[in-house]
Amino acid sequence: MDGILLTSPNGAILQANPSACQILGRTEEQIIQEGRQGLVDPDDPNLHVLLDQRARTGKAHGELRFRRTDDTFFPVEISSVLFLDAAGEKRTCMIFRDISARKQLENERERLVTELRKTLGQVKMLSGLLPICASCKKIRDENGAWNEIETYVRKHSQVNFSHGMCPDCMRGLYPEYYKK
Repeated sequence: MDGILLTSPNGAILQANPSACQILGRTEEQIIQEGRQGLVDPDDPNLHVLLDQRARTGKAHGELRFRRTDDTFFPVEISSVLFLDAAGEKRTCMIFRDISARKQLENERERLVTELRKTLGQVKMLSGLLPICASCKKIRDENGAWNEIETYVRKHSQVNFSHGMCPDCMRGLYPEYYKK
């Protein structure tokens, strides 16, 4: 589950639990030999922030990039604490967890939220009550102006109109054509 490293504040690694070996894809001996400089991305800006925090407060919690054996990096969440061992030597204990899957899900969630916001920004929807004239069918907008129904709907939605004539209107307005 979680990798645990017993370390020295200078970056030397003294022990690694089996989970640390499994996560890092290395034996305990390889981890000890590589030390912090072989496991942590030296260009990760969080490294110095977390080391400074641990030096000041005795503990640190955050995210770092660890190095795989193929020299690619993966994100980990770490908690580290500074303490004195039985001999009075300064030691640190670091607990870490691979958060690659969580980061992928967070990135996917962000992508979906961005896509949804974009889509919602493109969608205009009519809802609620529309004040409409009972006679001419004009609609009163939020500024009090009366608009043709086509103008109002086009402005407040994604609808476009094509005009035709229903049978009742055709019969009333053009009876000579309706019968044909």
